[in-house]
Amino acid sequence: MVQVITGEKGAGKTKKLISLANEMVSNSKGHIVYISNNSEHMFDLNSHIRLVDSSQFPISSIDSFIGFVFGIISEDYDIETIFIDNVNNIFKDNFEQIEHFIKTLKFAEEKYGINFILGIRAPKDKEFNVEVEYLAV
Repeated sequence: MVQVITGEKGAGKTKKLISLANEMVSNSKGHIVYISNNSEHMFDLNSHIRLVDSSQFPISSIDSFIGFVFGIISEDYDIETIFIDNVNNIFKDNFEQIEHFIKTLKFAEEKYGINFILGIRAPKDKEFNVEVEYLAV
């Protein structure tokens, strides 16, 4: 399942993602990965969650980020959920690219059974042209 949390800057998207990730740890049968463009919240996440700071890697396009995510998936067959925070920073607020990325994640979700939960800075009523489940902040 691809789930999206939208809201304006400061609405609490990151706090919600961290809270969801920490709640999932106790019931998870697989691994949980949290991708962000910084390591600012490293100590807020349960130590069983793998934090990946994407700013430490040479990601310069949508294709390189897709390859980055699939590289994480290929490295660990036991991933249950991947959280991706600050999606706008990765895609420079390009909503067409974000929608393309979500479609690619839906493929990964269907093929590998991985849940994806994204934090996207956008108006709360923003709807994407791809089927996702919207979560409240």
